[in-house]
Amino acid sequence: MQDIFNIVIGTAGHIDHGKSTLVRRLTGIDPDRLPEEKERGLTIDLGFAPFTLKDGRRIGIIDVPGHERFVRNMVAGATSLDGVMLIVAADDGIMPQTREHLNILRILDVKRGLVVLTKVDIAGAEMAELVEDDLRGMIRGTFLEGAPILRVSSVTGEGYDALVEAINRMAAATPPRPTEGIFRMPVQRVFSAKGFGTIATGVPVSGRVKIGDTLEVLPLGRTSRIRGLQAYKGDVQEIRAGHSSAVNLSDIDHADVVRGMVLATPGYLKPFDHVNARFRFLNPDIPRLPNLAGIRVHTGTSEGLGVLNLLEGRDLVPGDEAFVQLRLSEPVAAAPGDLFVLRLQSPTVVLGGGRILGGTLGRPRLNRARLLEELRIAHAAAGDPRGAIELALRRHGPRAHSVESAAREALLPLAQGYSLVSNLKQQGKVLELPESKRVMHVDALAAAVETVARTLEAFHAKNPVAMGLERIPLRTAAGLDPEVFDAALASARNSGRAIEERGIWRRASHAVALDANQEKLVEAARRLLLADLFNTPRLDEMAEKLGKTPQQIDKLIRLMIQTGEIVKLRDDLLLHRDAIAAAAEAVRTVCAERGEVSPADVRDVLKTSRKYTIPLLEHLDTIGVTRRVGDKRVLPT
Repeated sequence: MQDIFNIVIGTAGHIDHGKSTLVRRLTGIDPDRLPEEKERGLTIDLGFAPFTLKDGRRIGIIDVPGHERFVRNMVAGATSLDGVMLIVAADDGIMPQTREHLNILRILDVKRGLVVLTKVDIAGAEMAELVEDDLRGMIRGTFLEGAPILRVSSVTGEGYDALVEAINRMAAATPPRPTEGIFRMPVQRVFSAKGFGTIATGVPVSGRVKIGDTLEVLPLGRTSRIRGLQAYKGDVQEIRAGHSSAVNLSDIDHADVVRGMVLATPGYLKPFDHVNARFRFLNPDIPRLPNLAGIRVHTGTSEGLGVLNLLEGRDLVPGDEAFVQLRLSEPVAAAPGDLFVLRLQSPTVVLGGGRILGGTLGRPRLNRARLLEELRIAHAAAGDPRGAIELALRRHGPRAHSVESAAREALLPLAQGYSLVSNLKQQGKVLELPESKRVMHVDALAAAVETVARTLEAFHAKNPVAMGLERIPLRTAAGLDPEVFDAALASARNSGRAIEERGIWRRASHAVALDANQEKLVEAARRLLLADLFNTPRLDEMAEKLGKTPQQIDKLIRLMIQTGEIVKLRDDLLLHRDAIAAAAEAVRTVCAERGEVSPADVRDVLKTSRKYTIPLLEHLDTIGVTRRVGDKRVLPT
């Protein structure tokens, strides 16, 4: 493993400009492996070859096809590149795929490269000089501006020593790919080898795996154990991000795995068919790109058909950037942060590209305004692990998460997830719920508080003569997880957005306002209850005496119960609070005199019936006036 440097460089350029010949001259390996390629002298698919640096380490070279019909294969290879050799034939000059490949490399955020002017033995010095001048103009403003332009001949060997030196300098200046994180490898090629079974090749974009590990094949949704591994055609025990690799998979047929699928650490990636992204429209030859245009989406090694749903505006003009949703006909295994290239379905020209911010399998339920807000946050967090886990914690609204689930959604190793969440807790951006040890982002808690406040507001609007809601009905109406609800309710109370009185929750600004008729009914009900404190009418009897139906006075009686003026005992008995106070005083007096009191004693003292006595004594037990001992009551000690 020490002799492998985990970076990959590649070729790019127009057909017949000498890309494969250059790779063969550099490595001694013909990257054209297909019989059809050898027969036609035309690169059709991706070719791979190791290149040995001066220090003995090997890097990978990917050779891509230059014909316009195989741009999809070129993109599949270019997604893996850390650096590139843009190859232009000196006898031909800049051609359509020269420009197209350069645009694709820019979209895919390739940062380093060389320009190689081939066939200088055919073109001559004067022609090479003219082409080189054109090239400097073409690469101005791109990542290749200032890159060396090297003249070579694969026939005579001219310039190859300088090219090798330049490749070594580029490799030395290229940071190796980080091997932390989950393992992901877009599949570039799949075949079956006798005695081995299914073998998938590609360049891992993150993480590392070893023989015996289990991988998930997505979007297929099946898992497979690794039987064997190769890096640069040599057997190894482990492969890492940036290695040109082959993975021998067990218990899966090679016919079930195709280019565009992804091998990944199980449980992290989810297939999308609605991909949310930031897109930049770059093609100056197309004056207007309308909403719902038919597109081809290239990400990783996959190509999918779909339509472009513009989330902002009705169309785009060259140079525009916008949040978009790519609605695909088949799911793709992609992750937030992945780059993509868009082409029209017909004609198949490159439109531009951008970065994936998330997605769903099936049409999302979010409204457009909320989706756009989420995408703005995701766009700002792109490339930042802390931002990614923050986004995972607040993406789904008023919810709590386990650190494990948040780390998985952010595509981070569990240990890194715990470390980042701990740091966010220290900064006051995340809180831990005490019972479950789940965590919430403060924005998610704020959303839960807002849900509680809106629920109370809606209740007040529908029930203007009610004080508010008890805790359990409020939680049910808010639809929050119990532990999240508890945290939100505490926060709402502390911030003054909700007030609790006698177990009833209301908005701080809410006050019951009765009209004149309602005031009269309340006063009439009050007189009925005070007329005979311990022989009060039930609700239906009260309604009859007031000349109303039970439904007409129900809300007013509920209000009087909520304000504490009426106490509702079991069996729907209603007593005024003055009756409760009088009963409490009488029972305390008798108990003090006799040491205990029986239901018959209370009935006689209050001049009421057993129907009222038993529920009343149970209520006095509840509020701590008395304590039951057998059939008697005593004063609490």
